[in-house]
Amino acid sequence: MFQTVLYILIGISLILCAICLLCNTTFRKIANAATQTQRSSAPDGKLPGITIIITAHNQEEQLRRHLPLILNQIHPDYEVIIVDMNSTDGTKKLLEQMEEGHFRLRHTFIPSSACDISQQRLAITLGAKAAQKPWLLLTTADCVPISHLWLQRMGEALLRHRSAMMVMGHTRYKGVKGLAGRRMSFFRLWQNVLTYRLVSKAGLYRSDGTNLLYNKDFFLSHHGFADHSNLLVGATDIMVNRHSTRHNAEVCLHPEAMLEQEMPHKSHWKNDRLFFRQTRAHFKQHYAYRLRYFFRVLVHALFMLSLISSLALSVYLEAWWLTAVPLLLWLIHITAQGIFFNAASQALNNRRINPFRIAWFVHLIPFWDAYTALRYTFTDKRTFRKKYI
Repeated sequence: MFQTVLYILIGISLILCAICLLCNTTFRKIANAATQTQRSSAPDGKLPGITIIITAHNQEEQLRRHLPLILNQIHPDYEVIIVDMNSTDGTKKLLEQMEEGHFRLRHTFIPSSACDISQQRLAITLGAKAAQKPWLLLTTADCVPISHLWLQRMGEALLRHRSAMMVMGHTRYKGVKGLAGRRMSFFRLWQNVLTYRLVSKAGLYRSDGTNLLYNKDFFLSHHGFADHSNLLVGATDIMVNRHSTRHNAEVCLHPEAMLEQEMPHKSHWKNDRLFFRQTRAHFKQHYAYRLRYFFRVLVHALFMLSLISSLALSVYLEAWWLTAVPLLLWLIHITAQGIFFNAASQALNNRRINPFRIAWFVHLIPFWDAYTALRYTFTDKRTFRKKYI
């Protein structure tokens, strides 16, 4: 009887291993898409005018480092608007000084009387209304382009997809160090790849607003964030989720269209994930992404459970020739997962990750999600409607 159970477990392990390999090809497909975009020739047509909207709060030093690269983009028609969210450092003075030497740069600010509403939403809305160009490129002060052709590559994505009302570019962390940094970088790439793959089928699931090109008229026609103005975070997440379709949304994976974001503290990363639980409750388009996400996590968990069970049972029965089967399947899985994931990591994050570390992080995803869900359950829901910058 136990021998039959062992054969069944090994058979299940083989099937689940094949499914895991098939799921992991998603990362290779994204890497191929990024390579193909890089090799493709520039489309014909005039690049659209773009207004870069940067929201900032007490980020004087980051603006001092990043604005020169943003203001030296190779693009014929763009402007930069900085929206100061009640900064108390030298942000205002810095912007006034820089405006004197850069005709493309303007800044505005949020009134101090607006301290009890979502500053993120108000800042983006003020920037959109002040914009003089037909396209808005939303980003934050802690992000910097890796190329002087950032705007040009994002604009070319619009020329390739004339029906697009929004284009999402990739943002990666820079200065990834330590276990916490590697964990955050891994999880961001994991989420982004799943989002990118579904754009052509269901539109954009979410966007953190660090590299989002959005049509100004389309933004104003939907009254910006009027339908969810009572929420304090997740402005761009809800906006793209509710208004994107497979016809009007696109992703630009050209390496020169990417941004680098300064690594957040791990506590800030955990809070972002906590607040996203509240944001997700207001999504309209989420089943395609969440089912795929849940399926991947579940299949991987079942695969590991079947491997451990078959290995333990084969040792118990002293069927040593069968003991090698689950070990071999595990090595095949680790190797293939490392190859596929590193293809995407090299294309988008410009770095490789140890395959065993990838496997370890994948094992931990359900526990990260469970920890966030537990925190959300015991967090006073009024917290999500207080001032949060």
